[in-house]
Amino acid sequence: MMEGGDFARDRISGLPDPLLTHILSFLPTEEAVRTCILAKRWIKVWASLPVLIFDDPVNPYDNLTKEEYRTRDAKFLRFIGGIIFHREKLTLDTFKLTWWGIERDTLLHVFEFLCYAVECRPRILSIHIDECTFFDLPNSICTSTSVEEMSLWLFNDDCLEPRTMILPSLKKLELRYLFYNDDIMRMLISGCPILEELVLIECYMEVTLISSNVLKKLVLINCRQHWPMEISCPGVVSLSITSISKGGITLKNMSSLATADILFEEYAGFSLGTLDHDLRLLSGLSNVTSLKLYTRCTAIMDLLLADIPNCPILKNLTSLDLGVLDFNYDWDLVACLLQHSSNLKDLTLHLYQQSYDSDEGFQQEISFQHDFLEAMKIICPGKNVKLAEELVHNIKLAGELYDMDELVTTAKIIIL
Repeated sequence: MMEGGDFARDRISGLPDPLLTHILSFLPTEEAVRTCILAKRWIKVWASLPVLIFDDPVNPYDNLTKEEYRTRDAKFLRFIGGIIFHREKLTLDTFKLTWWGIERDTLLHVFEFLCYAVECRPRILSIHIDECTFFDLPNSICTSTSVEEMSLWLFNDDCLEPRTMILPSLKKLELRYLFYNDDIMRMLISGCPILEELVLIECYMEVTLISSNVLKKLVLINCRQHWPMEISCPGVVSLSITSISKGGITLKNMSSLATADILFEEYAGFSLGTLDHDLRLLSGLSNVTSLKLYTRCTAIMDLLLADIPNCPILKNLTSLDLGVLDFNYDWDLVACLLQHSSNLKDLTLHLYQQSYDSDEGFQQEISFQHDFLEAMKIICPGKNVKLAEELVHNIKLAGELYDMDELVTTAKIIIL
């Protein structure tokens, strides 16, 4: 048992201010602010928090009346305003604002909040403003010298044009719902001289070239690209592309690329069959160690099949995850990638449609050197064991180097 009234002693309040603010920075901002009721000293503590995260409590999927929405919106506005009013302009580490649908009469206040945030020189800046096509950013956001990570989700297509973008400390940039053309892309790349990671999500793009010598990671998710686009980034180590519309893609000068995830899926009524230009991907994959390539679209598969003559030797590839529509018709792509990957350790084959004709068989047997293969996973509709066994049989006849027993003992085969 503790003596001398130790039960009543406030040990936490005895900690130095820097340690207390560090502890409070792990709490949601609203909860951190509530600590001011503990003692007068805590008012000073929360007012110097290095992390401010404001998440709009209004869920866009809530069935609220317009009046209820405006009431909650006004309360959120007062909460942010109150914190900024009482907080000194101390340096921020992180400022995040998420707001679902801003009313026009609150735009000026939000603009002022963002100006305040930039003046506090944050390292991480995140602004997610949904359902607002008339919101514009303060110019100071695009010329911040302190921001290292930035995330902008905005519905205003023109918010980046025309303006100057100079972000000398920026290393990671995530952009969503925005419009890009070649001029904006060049401005972005040149204005962010140490940018290592670029993520574009659901953006409307009229871009013909993404070129950077410093990028290390590039992610394109569900972007509407209307022109043929070349990606030339010799420093990129990781590339992820999910879905594409109309515009083709050429990978060029991708000598550092180690991990590539290329998934062509249809989404939100956006037909991949509308692709108007060639895909030239395989030649840019010469040094990858891990490749994931999926498509459920016949038009995309036809373009990939046309790209087979450009496939290099994939000497570094150890992990291949390949998803195709139909082994009967897409077998040439499977054969090509296996024949060019003699150092594979893990192989996963996905089949999305079950139309294999066992009487007709596959179009060809694969001469596939698989000395290092440790596991082969086959995923097909309805756990079609007959199809999987035929597929294994067709692959295992690799130049008659192995018989079925040797392949089974060499590589673990999983049928899902």
